Amino acid sequence: MTNKKIAGCDVAQLCEKYGTPLYILDVETVKKVASDYLSIKNYYHNSRISYASKALSITALYQILDKEGFFFDVVSDGEFYTLLNAGVKAEKAYFHGNNKTVPEIQYALENNIGVIVVDNVDELHTIHEVYSALALTTKVTIMVRIVPEIEAHTHEFIRTGQRDSKFGVHLENVLAFVQTVKKYEEFDFVGFHAHIGSQIFDTDPYNVLIDKLVDLAIDVHKKTGILASAIDIGGGIGIKYTEKDDPPSIREFVIKIAKSMKNALKRVNYPIEPLLILEPGRSIVANAGVTVYSVGGTKEIADLKNYLSVDGGMADNPRPITYGSEYSAEILNKPQNQLKKYSVAGKFCESGDILLKDVLLPEATKGDLLMVHATGAYNYSMSSNYNRYRKPAMVFVEAGKAQLVLKRETLEDIIRNDLRI
Repeated sequence: MTNKKIAGCDVAQLCEKYGTPLYILDVETVKKVASDYLSIKNYYHNSRISYASKALSITALYQILDKEGFFFDVVSDGEFYTLLNAGVKAEKAYFHGNNKTVPEIQYALENNIGVIVVDNVDELHTIHEVYSALALTTKVTIMVRIVPEIEAHTHEFIRTGQRDSKFGVHLENVLAFVQTVKKYEEFDFVGFHAHIGSQIFDTDPYNVLIDKLVDLAIDVHKKTGILASAIDIGGGIGIKYTEKDDPPSIREFVIKIAKSMKNALKRVNYPIEPLLILEPGRSIVANAGVTVYSVGGTKEIADLKNYLSVDGGMADNPRPITYGSEYSAEILNKPQNQLKKYSVAGKFCESGDILLKDVLLPEATKGDLLMVHATGAYNYSMSSNYNRYRKPAMVFVEAGKAQLVLKRETLEDIIRNDLRI
């Protein structure tokens, strides 16, 4: 049986060189999905793809997507700092978040961030105060996030478009918000943003969202004279974690979005062709990534359960314990026959630290390598130092070559902020 390879690189050899757990990301897969999203320009020319950094925020990925022509969403000064470290121009960044702090706003303004997506009227006032304190003169480009009140069928923790969401301005308050914007000379208001959730398979809610945003924009224009030049519909398209998942094709999705946008604009006789912005995150990187663990051993409980323990878990992938997320996996370099049902247990001091439940795998032994698929998104971004765990390394693979892009943390890294008394 031939050894498992990704992008021409032997996975077992990568693990031997860089250790486990190990994040591996296939660059060509990222570029392919990026190209699929950018194809929207063939159907709606005035469009922009803005990568949602929260899925995976590291310097090397920003460099790749910047070359592909992407813009970027950031939700903290840390993500923005990383973006700038990658050499990306600040004007390509959109700053999101429901509670941007004063230091974050100050950092964004001092570094000439492209757009601030304002989440609420209190934040608008705060930006004004920081702007005034810095004695700036260049206008600040802003959008406003609205609550679309659209139901997307996804996990309640990643559902963001419903009325009781912590994010955004409610529709009945948007007009007052825009009128408040007009009182401040430093703001250049360009449009509306909304996001309905994540891991969404049904594209119909996006059609409803586009109609709502276009209707809102034309209504605000009639009442205030301000015409939105940008409409941002967020991201959220799901990916295939397991066989039962059935996500839409990205190319089919962008064609539908472009058609829906054109129809909505024509219906209300919109005066211009506004910029259409999409914000994919998970769908860009999730399927490009895997995580490889070393098996520490197994535990059989007669007539009940078989545990397979690995050298990582909830600290490098908190999604199963947080959302009940499901994955597929394989034992490397073993025939996929005589399968046995396992619960894959992490090494952390929580009974709920189970990466996979009742997954069928070849009989495992100590030292085997377990590869979990579709871990490119949110695994590293949500990772932690729980139990003073050292975060794994990450390598990018492409055309038979591997590049270390994230070093494995050391014991010294774990205590670098500790102070003795």
